[in-house]
Amino acid sequence: MSAFAARGGLAHAKPLSERGAFIATLVFSLFVAVALSFPRAEIVWRTGAFFDSDDAMRAVQVRDFLAGQKWFDLFAHRLDPPYGLPMHWSRVVDVPLAGLNLFFMHFLSPEYAERATRLVFPFALLGLLLALIGWLASILSNAAARLTAVWLALLSGAMFLQFAPGRIDHHAPQIVTLAATLGLFLQGLDPRRAARLAVAAALMALSISISLENLPFFVMMIAALPLLFVSDGEAAHAQLLWFSAGALGAFPLLYAATVPPAGYFTSACDAFSFVHLAATLVGVIALTALALFASRLATRARFIAAAFAGAVTLASVNLIAPHCLGDPLGGLDPLLRDLWLSHVVEAKPLLSLYATAPGAVFATAVPVGLGLFAALFFAFRAHGVARRRWLLLAACVAAGFAAGLWQMRVFTSVTPLAMAPLAAAIVAAANRLSADVSSALRAALIASLAAFVSPIGLALALPSPEDPDAGAERACLAPDVLAPLAELPASRVVASFDLGAHILAHTPHSVFAAPYHRDNHGNRISADAFLAPPDKAEALLRAADAQLVVWCPRAKAPSALATAAPDGLAAMLARGEAPAWLEPVKLGHTSLLVFALRPVEKMSVN
Repeated sequence: MSAFAARGGLAHAKPLSERGAFIATLVFSLFVAVALSFPRAEIVWRTGAFFDSDDAMRAVQVRDFLAGQKWFDLFAHRLDPPYGLPMHWSRVVDVPLAGLNLFFMHFLSPEYAERATRLVFPFALLGLLLALIGWLASILSNAAARLTAVWLALLSGAMFLQFAPGRIDHHAPQIVTLAATLGLFLQGLDPRRAARLAVAAALMALSISISLENLPFFVMMIAALPLLFVSDGEAAHAQLLWFSAGALGAFPLLYAATVPPAGYFTSACDAFSFVHLAATLVGVIALTALALFASRLATRARFIAAAFAGAVTLASVNLIAPHCLGDPLGGLDPLLRDLWLSHVVEAKPLLSLYATAPGAVFATAVPVGLGLFAALFFAFRAHGVARRRWLLLAACVAAGFAAGLWQMRVFTSVTPLAMAPLAAAIVAAANRLSADVSSALRAALIASLAAFVSPIGLALALPSPEDPDAGAERACLAPDVLAPLAELPASRVVASFDLGAHILAHTPHSVFAAPYHRDNHGNRISADAFLAPPDKAEALLRAADAQLVVWCPRAKAPSALATAAPDGLAAMLARGEAPAWLEPVKLGHTSLLVFALRPVEKMSVN
């Protein structure tokens, strides 16, 4: 035995055992996730249904890409005809989706190849997320926390939200990228692993090239570097240089790969653009300068230099695009904000749901709050690199919590991160409560505590009412309901915001309205027409060369378009009435009301 131990056998036996336990926990968690989300997966495979407008729109973008639309052509050409809409999405997420589609086309029809992609893509990302959250916990704590973190990540309900079957939008890749970036950054806080910061910088660039939703978290991470400089001086030299090297290499490369050359010097607040690249380069050059002069500056001078570097970086944004320092959706038409965005649940402040769904508010906020408290508690008790890691994690969770209070969808990003410190706290509590019991009983206690404080556990204990009209609205988006509409010749369709992307995905038609903040022109055409009295609505629609009007009847909760103008066209359609200039189109079995604009000559004769 001693000879075996001397050769390192025992040293390797324990990690192998921990690795096996981790793999078993991960496999079991994925099995549970599949079982719980199977009904939705079955619907996706059988019908091709989209449960979210962004998934439908992403599918349209990938189809157009596979059909030959150019890499830098990010126009949705059937949205807001005849102009088309330049989307704020890049091609980064299209690449793996297109690759999976092409792979499955070797065995399946194009229709089912897309459905297989929509099932495999989120499931693969879910597995990666669970593994990454376990990895985060292992960086911060121990093997038991790693297993518990995987279990907590499962109980966060990711398989019902951004990682649900059929989900192909960019949110799941962004959550995975965020977790990986944070883990590398935490490791890089150890000067011996400073090179990890270069990889973290590259992942940041990849994430920013997809969308800007991780920016608040990245700001927290990057802010840690000048703080290291102030605190450690010369000792932080390698960390600052490694991060700068990764950023200087990755950000310009991904900018060139995702931004068309004609737009290199154009700034947009909602997508990776010149203002973001310029601010990044200014900040990284400032970090490099701090690293080079670290050995020559005293603590007070380092503080002044770091503050100056931050001010210069912020000033570059203010100089190039000052409007981007405010609300990134500030350009959204106020009327559309009232009629559309204010009714999007995920875009609402979390506390706005308290009056109608207090259980959902508690189930969303409490686990993240507990994770934040746990991170701060461990930071208070830790020292050195460990304390810095806990503090950075706490800062990221706090930033996500604050952003989630503004728009609750941010909780889908921050909740997995908060599960790592929460897992460490649960393991510590269980060890204290069950010091004299068997490991099996202790594991059962840990699993029970995790379930009790998890989002799913709290949601089950605190049920919230469902949307009374969700079923009716969902019915209008079903493929079999839209199939009869697809049989009509390609036309320009006026419909509600929520119907737009689904009509694009399931029919050959073009639409004016869809739930995208850049579509001010097309959305205003639809909104103005639905809100106007019938005679004015006719003039608006004919001026836009609209050909079809599609309406989804909602019995229990009338559309905001119908309630905003009782004398408008939408209110008239909601009552089951139609003006003379609209001719009902008889289709097969569908709950949609479809009308064609009568030709002016025919109306004159009548």
